[in-house]
Amino acid sequence: METVVFENKSKNNYLETFLFVGVILTLVVGAVSLSILSGKVSNVLIFQIAGFVYGLSALMYIFQFFFKNEKIGKVGTLLAFVGWLTETVGLFVRGLESYQMGIFHPPWTNLYESLMFFPWLSVGLYLYIEKEYKTRAIGTFFMPIVAFLVIWGHKFNTDINPLVPALRSYWLYLHVLASFVGYAGFTVAFGASFAYLIKESFNKNKPAEVIHYLGFVATLLLSVIFGYLTLTGAKDIKTMFFGVIFILSLLGFAFFSVYVLKPVGKVLPSEGLLSEIAFKAVAISFPIWTASIMLGGAWANEAWGSYWSWDPKETWALIVWLFFAAYIHGRTIGKWKGTTSAWIVVAGFVMLLICYFGVNLYFPGLHSYATE
Repeated sequence: METVVFENKSKNNYLETFLFVGVILTLVVGAVSLSILSGKVSNVLIFQIAGFVYGLSALMYIFQFFFKNEKIGKVGTLLAFVGWLTETVGLFVRGLESYQMGIFHPPWTNLYESLMFFPWLSVGLYLYIEKEYKTRAIGTFFMPIVAFLVIWGHKFNTDINPLVPALRSYWLYLHVLASFVGYAGFTVAFGASFAYLIKESFNKNKPAEVIHYLGFVATLLLSVIFGYLTLTGAKDIKTMFFGVIFILSLLGFAFFSVYVLKPVGKVLPSEGLLSEIAFKAVAISFPIWTASIMLGGAWANEAWGSYWSWDPKETWALIVWLFFAAYIHGRTIGKWKGTTSAWIVVAGFVMLLICYFGVNLYFPGLHSYATE
């Protein structure tokens, strides 16, 4: 009689996971300790290195995408992971530096810190999705955005300053952390949805006419010009007007890209897979975003005596919530599947950009301290 031996794969998987986490923690603790003990490596330098590594990763993803070289793609993934580890060290070091200064606070209290923390969360989520679905296509659209945010973030004040009284609360850990998890998930959903639109254009062989190429070039130039004017301008009406043109240009660029970038659809994953990734990213992020709004209301009542005051940040957070609520509703009842739901995610992401950047930089309100 033959004896059948069942292999305990679950145990092996747990063992591999524990070993992996142990190695990561060892590397992070070692790097943080070396940085603190030497006194010569600041958190800002670590974040700058992370931005450089993310930039290299973005290039590898783009090269792999167009040259279809799997080895280059693996290098891109490895660099993304190295950049994520580097950012992890930077976040710990910044927290420890604030502790040594006697003004300890988590590293997500102002615009500079959020521009380091948000990409860290996003890359961690993206790497999980890449491993789960065995596709690097989304990284081609996603990693350049991450690299830009981390590098561009260094134009803001990088100093560690004491918290304003309104932020000295345990709500800071709950509300802000939940918000950034939502930001990260919606960003991944945008990457999947944009890729879906290109794939759908390729499968249906939508013709790219002269007007699409002209629109692509025109909106790209407008996005670059007015994006620069918006990000470098003063906090005045003229800059806000530039910002409106920038947002409209981005939406136009996304529309024309669907036609012009149609050949790229040949190497993208299936529409079904891209749609599933987008839906799962939103399904996970939406309840957390909802919780962040509720936690923010509780914090506002404690700090300012009102759960809701129609502050610009609150208003735009609600607008973002409505967009993604409509997306989930449409997907659930089955009426807005496919192209319509993908465009809702793209539009929702643009609203997210306004909520994150536009409100912080150009709309005075109770959340204006985030730019300090």
